[in-house]
Amino acid sequence: MRLSCDVELKNRLLPSHGMKGKGRPLRCSLAIGRRGGNSSNGQEGAVFLMVCSAKDKTGTKYKLKGNMEQVFTRFVQEGKATLRLKEPEQDICISKADPLQLKNFLSVLKLGCQGSKLEKVHLSTLTPATSAQVERPKTKMVILQRSDYPIRERFPKGLESLRVNGCSLSRIDSRILGLKHLRALDLSKNRIRTLPDDPGQSTALVELKLADNLLERLPPALCLSSLRNTLQFLDLAGNNLKFLPPQICEMTSLLRLHVANNQLTTLPENFGRLEKLRFFSAQENQMVVLPFSFMDLSMDEVDLSGNCFQLAEQEASASHMQRTSEEFPTLLEVTARSIKKQRVPYTEEDLPRHLHHHLSQVKWCVCSNPCFQPYAKHRVPFNLHRVAHTLVGPTSAPVEGFLCSAFCWSNLQANPNAPWKCKRK
Repeated sequence: MRLSCDVELKNRLLPSHGMKGKGRPLRCSLAIGRRGGNSSNGQEGAVFLMVCSAKDKTGTKYKLKGNMEQVFTRFVQEGKATLRLKEPEQDICISKADPLQLKNFLSVLKLGCQGSKLEKVHLSTLTPATSAQVERPKTKMVILQRSDYPIRERFPKGLESLRVNGCSLSRIDSRILGLKHLRALDLSKNRIRTLPDDPGQSTALVELKLADNLLERLPPALCLSSLRNTLQFLDLAGNNLKFLPPQICEMTSLLRLHVANNQLTTLPENFGRLEKLRFFSAQENQMVVLPFSFMDLSMDEVDLSGNCFQLAEQEASASHMQRTSEEFPTLLEVTARSIKKQRVPYTEEDLPRHLHHHLSQVKWCVCSNPCFQPYAKHRVPFNLHRVAHTLVGPTSAPVEGFLCSAFCWSNLQANPNAPWKCKRK
């Protein structure tokens, strides 16, 4: 039985001589088995623990029966354990092991120390470790040519960072979605047109770069997946996106968002929910106004150059207001507002289709109440220095808000130049 892990050998006699061990953990292979060949001292049937490393693949063998002073298993759930030997006086410190494999290994180790019930355990003859068993698992991989892309081989299971650029991929490989430890994925400069609705087993993603592809939409389901709690950097620059789904505002862990060089005409109404956002680039798009919630943000750097804000400057300069619906809301509007205001949980199966669709079109009034068919729109100029320390491009842009009722309408008509302050969280 073998276990791949990091091992540090500590000699317990060194401190008594005023010396300190300066060893560091090495990738090793631990094996429990019987010594092969004939032995003159009659130990050919004894059970041994063998520690193999890249420098010593033949390994060092330690007899188990009667030679294990103590086994420390307090942190076995973290893949850690310590084996204290009587002879020689050493501690074998195990770390970075698979917790389940480590538990099984320690169970067999216990039987080997007791020297009983081993007939039920298949123990092979100890053999030298292979290179794959003593090498550290590959955690980073870079592929820059189509010819280097693995067609039949699997990606290393321990990958934490994967970069595949310029390989003309048309979709995300399902083998990539099976990498459990993946934290950074860069698939820029390919020809990806669609994204999956689910990240598969890659639930630990922190960084996702999809720049310079052919994407036309960002799946709402992907924004609502496990990535909403883990993703901190999303790069969608240089695609064909015409809009961002409202569900992107649920990815509240985002620190960086790049959507430059697309065809965006607006941002989601709830964009201000991205409270952790610190770097936002949306240059070279077709945006005319920003959503009212944009004023809730506090960022380090914003780049909005190359948009069409100048076309709306004159219209916004006088706090422009425009009626959009009748004074009395419809029954559908009242129902949707109540669901949102009371924060009633629901799924697509719980509600009629037209009501569920209506709820997805939520907007927020300047008074912080939800509305779907706003009573009026209100547009004012906004100084972008209020939301960013560093600006690239225009220093001001029009923001557009919505009014839910005649009451809000009359308040803003009475004082149209009053500063806005969003109370919604």
